[in-house]
Amino acid sequence: MLRTILVDDEKPARDELRYMLETNHADAVHIIGEADTATNAISLITKSQPDLIFLDIHMPGLSGLEIASVIHDISPNSIIIFATAYDEYALQAFELQALDYVVKPIEEERLTKAIQRARQVLRDDTDTYATTQPTGNTPPAAATTTEAPPGASDTDEPLMPRPNKLAVDNGAHILLIDLDSIYFITGESGRLEVHTTTGIYSSNKTLADIQERVKGTTLYRVHRSYIVNLNRVREVVPWFKGTYWLRLPNKTAKGEELIDIPVSKAQVKLIKEILGIG
Repeated sequence: MLRTILVDDEKPARDELRYMLETNHADAVHIIGEADTATNAISLITKSQPDLIFLDIHMPGLSGLEIASVIHDISPNSIIIFATAYDEYALQAFELQALDYVVKPIEEERLTKAIQRARQVLRDDTDTYATTQPTGNTPPAAATTTEAPPGASDTDEPLMPRPNKLAVDNGAHILLIDLDSIYFITGESGRLEVHTTTGIYSSNKTLADIQERVKGTTLYRVHRSYIVNLNRVREVVPWFKGTYWLRLPNKTAKGEELIDIPVSKAQVKLIKEILGIG
């Protein structure tokens, strides 16, 4: 059963899709929620981690394409099917790894094919997991066999825990810093400064390395030179020509002071949505 969320700013469109799914695909789809804005969608998807998301393209605030890029971070295993009245965005949708793209008014035959594809993807993922598990007819492993983590096979990568820490090398030690304690990270590749509640630490990583490491957390790359802990933002300051600055604490020799960090124009809309700014 596909745990499903419908994201569309128009209630009649959600109602129509819900009716089609519940009438003809109740054996495959279980609708667990709906969202009419990007903010509501991001919050709902983060909490519920659905199997399947039907996503409209034209939404107030963030577009469906922009929401899809966020979904890859907050719910990477969710399957995305775009359901839209516009057919010109299909290429962009598939570049965002959408499973399918159906055009409104949605035809039942087309919807059936999309659901079948989603079920197959979920089945393939489940089968991959199942083949790694012992069955009732499988003899016990030899005493010398090392037990693999659940879901792992001889050829799979082990499922590794991801502690809420960031490793930084200060030259003498490798320090593990709590992500929640970080204000922001900045600098040039190989000479980064990690600003935290307890001081400033150096890192020989690149911002791209750290951006990948902190996916799905409140640390977000708002500018080519800055990763910011969005939980630490005190103020959002509008600037010239639609640009914004984030004001947040910075620990200095004089104590805690506020610092202004720029938001790149490409990130303004997304940051406003995440922070709930109209």
